[in-house]
This record gives sequence, structure tokens and C-alpha cells, in this order.
Amino acid sequence: MQFVCDRKELEKKVQIVTKIIPSRSTKDSLSSILIRTEIPDKLYLYATNIEMNVETMTTCKTDESQSFLVSARLFRDIIDSLTSDLIIGILEDRTFTIKAGETEYHIPTQNLLDFPLPEEFLPEREIFLKSEILKSAIRKVSPFVDKSNIRPVLSGIFIESRGDEVRLVATDANRLAVKKIHIEDIGSSVILPALSLETFTSADLDEDIVIDFSNSKVRLRSKDITLVTSIIDGNFPQYEKVIPSEFISTIRLDKEVLRESIKRILPISKEEDYAVKFSIKKGKLILSSRSPIGIVFDELSVETEGDEIDLFFSANYITEFLSVGEGIVTIRISGEKDPALFTFDSDPDFIYVTMPMESE
Repeated sequence: MQFVCDRKELEKKVQIVTKIIPSRSTKDSLSSILIRTEIPDKLYLYATNIEMNVETMTTCKTDESQSFLVSARLFRDIIDSLTSDLIIGILEDRTFTIKAGETEYHIPTQNLLDFPLPEEFLPEREIFLKSEILKSAIRKVSPFVDKSNIRPVLSGIFIESRGDEVRLVATDANRLAVKKIHIEDIGSSVILPALSLETFTSADLDEDIVIDFSNSKVRLRSKDITLVTSIIDGNFPQYEKVIPSEFISTIRLDKEVLRESIKRILPISKEEDYAVKFSIKKGKLILSSRSPIGIVFDELSVETEGDEIDLFFSANYITEFLSVGEGIVTIRISGEKDPALFTFDSDPDFIYVTMPMESE
């Protein structure tokens, strides 16, 4: 069997499927990629970590329909190292040969019998969605899931059905992000692994995508990618209880102005857990930090309303919020020790909530 592929297209698809492959696994087969050719011009890459699986398709000329298994890490490293326009793959017996220009690799294939192939997916309902709506929503909330995996429900994104709208919610117990999207009713609410949604939306998607729901799994489909993920079992926290509704102070300023100010504070604040003091005065915001290595003050002219107040925020938490939006930022303060609400004027359907840090 032989196939010929565009290197750049193949490289993109390899990067997508390897996102879900665990860096360490007790099963060697989970560290592999299944390569499947289909005459005359299709090549599929498939990977799984049991919790989810993903298959991509790229156009490749091939002379035979065949399936074989190779080390995912080795295959990715080889493809990433090449610079030629075309890649030729040849399967002979149990050896896979990769040719690119004057470079030639010979690597062993692996035993297909140990590889967990996908189970049949029987959808109970499906919805259609503009891919850009999903991509934008995932970019907004995925940075704020819990990366520790101590509580599985917090490592996922809660997709909550609200009739005429759907909310995507993420929290790590220290901050909360909520993005509303207006799509058809999805039925019941689900928690999906953030990795599954990040992997799917990293692909070049059609304008319209399909999301299929079953009792325990969800399938996301576009022309060149299909991803099936398990639904995370458990109850998502009652997040609405931490969203403040009453405020004593409000400030408005441009995102870049705040970002650059925090950047100037960081050389001092990183010595003290990245704590930044926000001093809200009439018509101005003073950012400051003190640590054993020094003191810094940075004064900004801003729109203010309400009480003057001093409180501390994590520089990291603020800059991560600023990274997901553009334009004017509004910060609403509930109190020195109460949740604060952050929004972008450019996206009224997105909110971010974080607690102030303990004062000095």
C-alpha cells in the first residue's frame, strides 16, 4: 500500500488527533494512532484515550484500502521534522516507510488486536450549530476549567440548557466564566471534558457543524473531523449563587490599558503571589504592589462610579480574563471580600467572576 499526502495538511491533522493522547498510559495501545487509507483519495487518522476518540480525514492519493497502527509520538515527531511539500507513505508487511524528499524513515507497525476501536454511536437527538459560535464560546471559557483534575466535574465545561439559550460554564473554584449562546434547545444539560471541545474547535471546521447526543456520549461532527466524548458524570456546582447582583463600585477602562499596567506591576508583585492592589478613587485607578524587593505604583485615568475602595486581585487571574476579549472592560465591585464581576462591552453574553485576594 502507498499513499501520497500534502505535508502541511497531514501535519495539521496529526496535531489534532495527538491532543487527546495521554502523555503516560498503562496501555501502550493508547499511545498509538490508527492510520486508515480508503481508495482512491482518503486518509483517516484515529486516536483514543478511552474517555474520548477523534478521527480526522485528509485527501491523499492511495492505491489500496488498509489500516495499521503506529506510535503516535514517533509519527508526530517525524511529520513535524519534515519540510518537503509531499509525504509518501508505504506499508510493506509490518514496516511503515515515510519518504519526504531525500529523507526516508522505516518504523515498525503495532498490533491492531490490542487497540480499542470505536463503539457504534446511536444518537438520540442532534442539533446544528455555526462553528464560529462554538469556537468563540470555547475560547472564552476553556481557560478557566480546573487543570488539576482533582474534581472531574470542574475539569469539564458545563453545557446548560436554558430553553432559548445555552450557557457554557467553566470554573476552577477560584473563578467562574459563563458564555451564553443562542441556539436551538439541546434538551438536557451535560458536562463535557474541556479537552474534547478544545480539540474539536482547533480543527478547520465547516461553517455548520452537527452535535449528536446519546445517553452517555456526545458526538461532534464536521466534514473532516468526528469526535466522540463521554459525558462527565456528576453535579456541576450551583454557579449562579456566586454571581453578584449588587455593587458598590464600578470602573471602566480599555483592556490594553489595564493589561499594560498589570505588566508594569509584575516585576514586584510576582514576589508576593502576584497580588495586585486595586485602589479605586474618583476618576482614577491606582494599581500597586509591595514585596521585599520593592514597591510599585501605577495610576490610570478611568471612568468610576460609586464608592472608593481598596482590594487585591491575582494578576494572573486578571490577565487571563483580559486574554479572551477585546475593547472596554467593566469591573463591578461588590465589596472588599466579595466576588467581583468582569465583562467586555464587546460581548455582553460573557461574564467572569473572581474573588479578591486576602488583604495585606
